[in-house]
Amino acid sequence: MSNYTQSEHFSLLSLILPKESVVTVSEAIGKAGASGIFEVSARGSVLNEGGFLQRMFPPPAPEQQLLQTLVPNDKVDAVTDAAVQAGNLNRVGAGAVFVIDCNDTRHTEKFPAPPSSSEDSNDSSGTYTADLEAICCICEIGIADDIAKAALQNGAPGPTVTFGEGGGVRDKIPLLRITKGPEKEFVWCVVDKNEADEIFADMARAGHISEPGRGFMYSIPVSSGIVNVSSVAATAAHGANMEQVIAAIDEIKGDKDWRATAAESAKSKAFKTNPLKDLIGLYCIVPRDNYSDVYDAILAAGAPGVSTNFGVMNDADAGEGDQAQNEEWALVYTSLGSANVDKVRDSVAKKIDEIGLDRAAFYTLPIPRALTYLGG
Repeated sequence: MSNYTQSEHFSLLSLILPKESVVTVSEAIGKAGASGIFEVSARGSVLNEGGFLQRMFPPPAPEQQLLQTLVPNDKVDAVTDAAVQAGNLNRVGAGAVFVIDCNDTRHTEKFPAPPSSSEDSNDSSGTYTADLEAICCICEIGIADDIAKAALQNGAPGPTVTFGEGGGVRDKIPLLRITKGPEKEFVWCVVDKNEADEIFADMARAGHISEPGRGFMYSIPVSSGIVNVSSVAATAAHGANMEQVIAAIDEIKGDKDWRATAAESAKSKAFKTNPLKDLIGLYCIVPRDNYSDVYDAILAAGAPGVSTNFGVMNDADAGEGDQAQNEEWALVYTSLGSANVDKVRDSVAKKIDEIGLDRAAFYTLPIPRALTYLGG
């Protein structure tokens, strides 16, 4: 088996950006110490606060980009600072940056990851500390807009939708593979923790996630970040839209506790089902040409399901002259009980060895709760 550099001192830094600011922000975080920046095309989700005609003919979903990169803990603040300044992310509607602590990471020598510090602490200044939760819902094509609308109506900052593939044990049965395609949509949003239960429940309800074959959703704790993703398409009739008004009240009040009344009234809508608890998300990043080997290896090792997002990687194979390649890559991942993580990861690493791939990385994230159809 190939030698992997292992560390418990990395975080996953994610950005949601309008397309026009991606290059500027990518260059800024690269200079601050990030490398191997994985970019996925996405679309935003907005509510229309205009009149009848505006609601009948809503504006097109805004183009966005989801960026993710593994950052050593001692560089998280510097990279976050660079992203905020380059993308003006402290302004309403400018985008989002948020950080999730990895359980551990492993990568080959040629994978574009920055060197890790051996420090246990991330030396965080606390500037971006926030009580946030990231929610991801994987669903069939055509359902994402309903799920995103449910999140918006419950106060989630504009959910982001990406496209990819997903499958499970059904993929091992040839006849069933004919009847159900692997294409999936992924709905992502980052919300205040005290609002997460209601938003999670309404997203699950809108997507019928607890019914057979409907999908899978989960949440992950966020350690720090700023979320200013646009949620409203406003007309020019007012000097400020509702998003800006709410942000201004937050600033005047000094916190978001004044929103609690609405959150309390929604508690009766809690989803009546038992979520899965304390799973581990296992993620593998490889060039797109090799993703099917990883996808199949995850299923063959006994994982209940697998999902894939496709994008490009900045500086994936710089070589002489440090010229960025913008090569297509894939992020392949699954959710497992903690007892099965090593088995599945070792099986995938063995397959990576067999095909002679020398650019790959693994990382794991905590998944406190997840929801899908469990049968019975």
